[in-house]
Amino acid sequence: MLVKNSMNSCFFLTSKEEAAMKVLWASDTPLSAAEIAERIPDRTWPTSSIQSILRTLEKKNAIKVAEITKIGKSYGRLFRPTTSANEYAFMQFNRYYQGDDQGSLSLILMLLGQKSSKEKFIEALQELLNQYKGE
Repeated sequence: MLVKNSMNSCFFLTSKEEAAMKVLWASDTPLSAAEIAERIPDRTWPTSSIQSILRTLEKKNAIKVAEITKIGKSYGRLFRPTTSANEYAFMQFNRYYQGDDQGSLSLILMLLGQKSSKEKFIEALQELLNQYKGE
């Protein structure tokens, strides 16, 4: 999947990289490689693979080392994402719908649970604005 991080470079995430990123996005604190691997649901690959995945994510500027800390008897790195899950989702949206206004409208309508008409779209947006304003 193509993502544009805060450094304005695009990169592709493999399924394993995306799984690691989802764990990091869900955490409020930086995580070690072992913590990331442990938190990946239904992981079928060996825990030792996480080091390679994290190195690749670092090269892509998808993650950064937040700190180096003592883990057990040695020191280890704790990682933090450089791109948020919302930025990731937005980049995916742009990738698929760039320059396609009708496609964008259809997707937004689907997300709002509406059929594809401009009137319904405007009504749904107005309803969202009213809810946001607390009316």
